[in-house]
Amino acid sequence: MHWLLLLLLLVSCGGRAVVGADGPAPARYLVRIGAEFGPILDPTTEAHLQDDKSAELSLRLSVVPTRRFVDGSIGQRVQIDQGALNVDGNSFGELELVGRSIELRTFPDGEILSLGWIDRWAGPRRFMEVFEVVFPAISPAPPSLKKGETASRRIIWPFLGQHRLRWDSAVDARWTNHGSIDRGTETVWHLAYEGPWRIHGGRRSGPEAIKVTSTGDAEGQVWFDKASGELVAHEFSWSREVHLAGAGGRLKQMQAFNGRVERLP
Repeated sequence: MHWLLLLLLLVSCGGRAVVGADGPAPARYLVRIGAEFGPILDPTTEAHLQDDKSAELSLRLSVVPTRRFVDGSIGQRVQIDQGALNVDGNSFGELELVGRSIELRTFPDGEILSLGWIDRWAGPRRFMEVFEVVFPAISPAPPSLKKGETASRRIIWPFLGQHRLRWDSAVDARWTNHGSIDRGTETVWHLAYEGPWRIHGGRRSGPEAIKVTSTGDAEGQVWFDKASGELVAHEFSWSREVHLAGAGGRLKQMQAFNGRVERLP
């Protein structure tokens, strides 16, 4: 797991913000992600440096609007209220994530502009560098579509850490609006997306400089409340091959994430 922390300063998921006169409504989400990590390999020799692993992450998040910027974007505090991680069926123990917050800055339609205070979530015994897919899962930001329409809109999120660590993630998503359906007591819009996923970044200077690149695929389904526009649920399946290069050599790993986000009452 320690190597995953080094290699995977990387992932994310999100929902459309609900904007009124005072900005988006406060929200709480339950996020569950199952992850399959392939063996860590030397890309030249294909030598195994670590065996494959399975992990399950469960988070309860609270999202509260805090400020509005002059460009119309909105800063929202995202706090982890509860968190648990299991690796190969064994509890990893108490995560150092509970009670920590970041600022998610988005446009009113949910497009992510920046992730502030990210060092509070990234680091040893936290693993959010690996599970950065949490951010687009709660704010996927589809285009505005009528029933039956299809259009392209990129899902983007920048991940910026200390010591000049940065990588930019994007899914070139093709979205389709499948119309409104009844989901329990709610009437919701049902949208689906799919497209290639890429990451580029790393630590750009100093003795620990590294370069991280990744390519893969992403698909998912999203449901929004028809009346309010609030994200109701998001189910997703994302996979990627990650390459890391640094002074000490090169590494690669396949990763797959299957997750679900539910907005809590």
